[in-house]
Amino acid sequence: MERATVIKRTLIIAAAAFVAINMVAPAAHAQNWTDKGFVNVSFGGQAPSHSLETTTTFEIYSETAFQTAAQDVGGGAFFDIAGGYKVWKNLAAGIGLTFVGSKADLNVSATIPDPDFFDRHRPVSTTLAGAKHRQTAINLTGTWVMPMTEKVDVGFQFGPTIFLVSQEVPGTLQIREPGPTVTSAELVKDDHTSIGVHFGVDATYLVRPRLGVGGLVRYSVGSVDIAGTDKGLTLGGFQIGVGGRFRF
Repeated sequence: MERATVIKRTLIIAAAAFVAINMVAPAAHAQNWTDKGFVNVSFGGQAPSHSLETTTTFEIYSETAFQTAAQDVGGGAFFDIAGGYKVWKNLAAGIGLTFVGSKADLNVSATIPDPDFFDRHRPVSTTLAGAKHRQTAINLTGTWVMPMTEKVDVGFQFGPTIFLVSQEVPGTLQIREPGPTVTSAELVKDDHTSIGVHFGVDATYLVRPRLGVGGLVRYSVGSVDIAGTDKGLTLGGFQIGVGGRFRF
């Protein structure tokens, strides 16, 4: 996905979130949030997966071989823990960590020069199983908490996200002749840090004065340049989760 498309989609969703907040606010403006802070723990899923295609080259037989790979990354289960402390009226400032991981088979194809004839490339392909993708998101969050009833409140979240990304990509193929045939191929980690944004809604139902359950709907987005790509890899996505909520 091109970065311009990602930015456009982000602005549309942010505008929709702003409208939703202003629709809800009149019904809840008279309610003051009386707690000092919160700790939330959630489990859920992130979607969608994003396509990652890489193209690299290497030298063999005094010529250049071309290697391409494709896989789906980014979606999967997530774990989230976040905390916040009231800084003004119903506004809490806080920090959270979100961990997302997935595995996918990586399809690799290459064109290999001929050892005996110049400029005569031959195709070869292989599959590398279990290429890992890991995203650790550090969310610096402002949360506007709106109590709806004595037991129900809704928090509207917004802020920047620091993405720590680890992606496994294919290393150089090892070739045997005649053939050619692939004798071995390894996965290589490519680690990056990137900045993005997030916003969402967290609803809490208190089953006891300080303890409750809740649901989280959030959208986060960023991008990072992976070796061998020209469009970059889109990070984050829609996250839906449920879990425990604690107030103090």
